[in-house]
Amino acid sequence: QRCRTHYSTNLMTVTPKASWPWVKTLLHSVYDQPDADSVHAQYDRVINALAEKLPKVADHLEAARPDLLAFTAFPKQIWKQ
Repeated sequence: QRCRTHYSTNLMTVTPKASWPWVKTLLHSVYDQPDADSVHAQYDRVINALAEKLPKVADHLEAARPDLLAFTAFPKQIWKQ
């Protein structure tokens, strides 16, 4: 599992500076979902939203999927830790 904060920093290296707020908001929307199925569905929506405008960002997220979504295998009460 990858640290969310460090991953976000890495993701910004391939994100145009003007798009940072939008991309960060999309990424955080993944973590705010109520259950694992919703997390995975939101992740797909985020990648789809970014694919056309920011393909490098979408590719970066797709490559990081297993690490970033590993938290969903754990009980919900420890997701934010």
